Amino acid sequence: VNSTSPQDITVYFQEGNYAVEQSVVFTETDSAPAGTRIEYRACEDATVVFFGGVSLPVSAFQPLSAEDPRVESIIDRNAHKHIRYAPLKELGITDYGKRSLHGFRVGGGATPPMELFINGRSMTPARWPNEGLAPMDDSMPLEDRIIDAGEDWTPTNKTGKGGSFRVDFDRLKHWTKAEDMLLDGLVANDWSWQSHLIASMDVEQKTLTLQDPAPYTIKMTPRFYIENLLEEIDMPGEYFIDRQTGYLYLYPPAGMADDAFLCVSTLKEPMLSIEGASRLTFHGITFDTGREAAISLNTGEANRFSQLEVRNFTGNAVKLAGRNNGIVRSDIHHIGGSGVILEGGDYESLLPGGNFVEDTTIHHFARYDKAYTPGVKLLGVGNRVSHCEIYEGPHGGITIGGNDHLIEYNILRDLIKDFSDFGAIYAAIGANPLRRGTVIRRNLIYNLGAPGRKWCIGIYSDWFSQGFTIEENILYRIGDDPEMFEFIGIVNSSGRYNKVLNNIFIDCPIPYERGYNMSYGYKKNGKDVKLLESWRNIFEDPEVLGGIYGIRYPELHRFFDEDIWFPATSYFERNLIFNKDIPLNEGYLPEHFIVDRTSKGWGKHEDLANARDNWVTNEDPGFINLSEMNLELEPHARAFDEIPGFRNIPFSQIGVR
Repeated sequence: VNSTSPQDITVYFQEGNYAVEQSVVFTETDSAPAGTRIEYRACEDATVVFFGGVSLPVSAFQPLSAEDPRVESIIDRNAHKHIRYAPLKELGITDYGKRSLHGFRVGGGATPPMELFINGRSMTPARWPNEGLAPMDDSMPLEDRIIDAGEDWTPTNKTGKGGSFRVDFDRLKHWTKAEDMLLDGLVANDWSWQSHLIASMDVEQKTLTLQDPAPYTIKMTPRFYIENLLEEIDMPGEYFIDRQTGYLYLYPPAGMADDAFLCVSTLKEPMLSIEGASRLTFHGITFDTGREAAISLNTGEANRFSQLEVRNFTGNAVKLAGRNNGIVRSDIHHIGGSGVILEGGDYESLLPGGNFVEDTTIHHFARYDKAYTPGVKLLGVGNRVSHCEIYEGPHGGITIGGNDHLIEYNILRDLIKDFSDFGAIYAAIGANPLRRGTVIRRNLIYNLGAPGRKWCIGIYSDWFSQGFTIEENILYRIGDDPEMFEFIGIVNSSGRYNKVLNNIFIDCPIPYERGYNMSYGYKKNGKDVKLLESWRNIFEDPEVLGGIYGIRYPELHRFFDEDIWFPATSYFERNLIFNKDIPLNEGYLPEHFIVDRTSKGWGKHEDLANARDNWVTNEDPGFINLSEMNLELEPHARAFDEIPGFRNIPFSQIGVR
């Protein structure tokens, strides 16, 4: 311990790997005194790693023996000569975890099971097919496909009846002895992913039955693959853990050297847990490998995490609650869940949490929990994401819940790769109209979705979400492939008081959509009635309008006086729409959206869209260097003449500094 000043204390860690076998907990008594800080940091030029796994020597892996009773289970006979196994029990490793239902609506399930990593990258639990999804014929009528839709998973019906459906392949005959098989995919719609244990299968009838209910039940031709099958280990990088014998079977990745670093994740708790401690700094440390989170801060103030590397955790990487806590200049990658969860703030008083993530790269996340596990999840009141780069995720980059957040100067790219109907920045909080006030500004969003996906959106205010300011963002080539259906720059799905101002859309076939779900379709099945009941119940509390909400958001006083069915209180103003290589889509929309797109770029019903002072052009409006993707405008660009009051977007300031 070295006192660097009369008040502050620095704790230095020498170079090395530090094994963490249980959560390291800091409580209120570990706080720095008021006005001072305690810093835990790596020595200069030292590599300090906190490690939540157990390393496995390459020499522990033996060739697969012909006498191994499970050798005959492996379908690909050519794979036998490549497969190796390690006796984990003999190495002192006996807790492999359990596979469990997890995913959309059902949460993270039990503590995630053990994973295998080689040279810092997770390997693949043996699966079929090796890539892509199981072949399923979409033309089969659903009444023939779905034998039993099963019960609907709800918080009060978690263990009810799972559904059954027919498959279109004969592979089941090889899996009759398999245990703990999982279906990884979609059974209800294109965005509600789950991982389901398979309860049973019928080889003759070619059916699968899920162990647990699925949210919304089974109601589509399922899109999935099957994993955790020793029978299917036939590809470099695949592995299987036999939980009965303790054997780990591995098809080594190509070129695996004798000095390769192999390890399994064993830590089942957050590596670092802060419960009430304040004014601590953690600097220059690598948090590596675990089944849960790397850092979990539930209460505490003014803690800082800087220049960290966080990698190879199966759960969420970092959670920050409390007040005024932040992570900066860090690299968070190869994570099973979300990169950062920001909570904190008080809903009753609307006092901000002041928690933040800044100048941080977050990438290759949502490996284990694939849906609704973004790079950053914003909750609570008054938290911030700024100057981050978020990329390589199967679903969204940032999701929004709560009030008064700030999302600015971020790059979001290469997202929504596996699902449809989502946004790089996404909110679906309209069920409670008090949740509002977030500002989304000066972000760059590009390269979303994949061929075959649909409704991948740059900024998506879904399900009546209200009170957003979306300004000075750049949305670049969102939907530049003919196979990408209904890709849109910004969507306002029936929300009120959403302002879309001073944005730049470049080669987006559909720059902006203003949906009217409240007016069409939903009325038929009663959903709008339930939503109105929910809204009325919220406003019955006199404290809503008589307290801080009525002061902070004066428009709430007019909530039921306005036209709920055709709200005209959102704005689309002073936006630049530039289509050089990709034309605007002038087709037709489903009935619950604005009908008849036009060359204006935002459709008809301008009285509801409140579209004015926007400029649509196919000529370069004055970018500094479009071909090199320098998307700032020249000081005397034509855009400033065509759009009254248009503000230049400081493109060079976007991203990690």
